[in-house]
Amino acid sequence: MSDGTAPPAERPEGTADAAAAVAPVGARARQRAADRWFREQGLPTFVPLRRWFTDLPRRVAPLLTAVTLTAALLEGVMVTAIDAAADLLPDDEWALLGIALLLLAGIAVIAWAGFRLVRAALRRLSAPAGAAVAGVVIAACLIALVVVGYLMRPGAKVAPVIEGLALVAACMLVTGAGGGALLSWGSRLAVRNVSAIGHMASIALPVILMLVVFAFFSAEVWQMSSALPWGSIALIGAVVAALALIVVLRVCASEIDEIRQTLTPEERTALLARTPIAHDGSGSASSAPLRFVQRFNVMLVMAVAQLMQAVLFAAMLWALLVLIGGIAIPVGIVELWVGPGTPAHPLHVDRLMIGGATLPITMNLVKTAAVMSIISSLPFVLSAVSEQRYRERFFDPIMVDMRRAIVVRDVLMARTRGGRASG
Repeated sequence: MSDGTAPPAERPEGTADAAAAVAPVGARARQRAADRWFREQGLPTFVPLRRWFTDLPRRVAPLLTAVTLTAALLEGVMVTAIDAAADLLPDDEWALLGIALLLLAGIAVIAWAGFRLVRAALRRLSAPAGAAVAGVVIAACLIALVVVGYLMRPGAKVAPVIEGLALVAACMLVTGAGGGALLSWGSRLAVRNVSAIGHMASIALPVILMLVVFAFFSAEVWQMSSALPWGSIALIGAVVAALALIVVLRVCASEIDEIRQTLTPEERTALLARTPIAHDGSGSASSAPLRFVQRFNVMLVMAVAQLMQAVLFAAMLWALLVLIGGIAIPVGIVELWVGPGTPAHPLHVDRLMIGGATLPITMNLVKTAAVMSIISSLPFVLSAVSEQRYRERFFDPIMVDMRRAIVVRDVLMARTRGGRASG
């Protein structure tokens, strides 16, 4: 006779084992999502060192695709297209310059589209399938780099193979160490905050341009720039970048203290929104001090973002000077300003050539504009770190992002300590 109590439901055989198997898989997926999120914020050191090179093929394949497309299009398609345009328009140098600029813009768009397409496709695949497809993509890129190297240098022996392998290894090392993520984050932020660049440029550019233009139309500056090899110009850029980095890091060090200010649990919970742990994270996790390498990473992120803005400003000023020089300074005037030089330092005027086409600007103009824009980027940085409205538009959003990343790190560390304690 029944006592009215329903018998306990029997658990289907294997359900417990399936749940135990699913839990680690879900944990690994959340872990990969958190690691990817930290890298997208430009903070690879927030990922434990043992996972720096985890899932490396899927992470490096998009970058290598973009590099391969850029190399193949620059060395093959662009030179061929410029030669064909030169045959059609032998006397219209400005048209050739416009075609060259359009080709460069098209190559940049194609490389970026290839990067985004490969990354989106690999993210839709499971981890094993994505790793396999990424391996195929990497192998195809290596073969393409080697083939392009032999096509451009038919007499080469093993140099294209060595260069291709070195390029693939460099991409893997940079991606694994987080350098690619840091540069990608800085580029996205600089583009996203282009209005801040416009605001700062509207303040700094008139004064800088007035000073630069007076020097730009000076024969001595052209002689100095023409005598400098590209290695020396790059060294000038490195010195200016180092000085700017010192200034920016000093300012960023003071900003770290504000980032580390005490937050209420409600503020910490609000910062967890739109993060990989938004649904299962708690703002009550205690705040753990940053390690030295993590603190340096936060400072470096802020510094790279500022320096990327300075690079964009310098590129804008360089393009403006090249445009002004190409219109206002004929080649004959350049030859008069540069002169023959001295027996120890002979000087000459070189026309800019791409393939077999001669463009209406000189290498002397390109060098002079480069030197002027590099030097002018330093006062831009000094003005940027001291201008309050620029800081509100640019630094405040970065500080919110860094504070959010620190809160996510604290929650993940508390979860890891809790798992070890329960284990």
